Amino acid sequence: MPILQVQVTAGRSQQQKTAFLQNATKVIEQTLNAALPSIRISLQEIEQQDSIVAGQIGADFVNIEAFLLAGRNDELKANFMEAINKTAATTLNVPDTCIRTLVIDVAPEHMGVQEGLSARAFKARNAG
Repeated sequence: MPILQVQVTAGRSQQQKTAFLQNATKVIEQTLNAALPSIRISLQEIEQQDSIVAGQIGADFVNIEAFLLAGRNDELKANFMEAINKTAATTLNVPDTCIRTLVIDVAPEHMGVQEGLSARAFKARNAG
């Protein structure tokens, strides 16, 4: 963890999408103090005819769902949301007003990691 699932209106170049993925990884490392091996990001393009924003079919949007292990404070989350918003706006070339970020805290016992263990069990096993 963190796991980001990102939806964006289709039409971005591969260069823009790659830049977003790389810069988003850096944002997560820097703002959430996350270890690189724990970061997962998926980017899904939504065809314009398959979305509606504020009543307008095909309007540009970026939706970011960020699943984080519970325990980070509000300041870290706020810094993350500000930085990921700027990254999406600049690399995907969408207006700031078109971006929404949802932060979802996940209890360590509800996140599976290596060997099918929960994050809590994995940490406890490796603490000793």
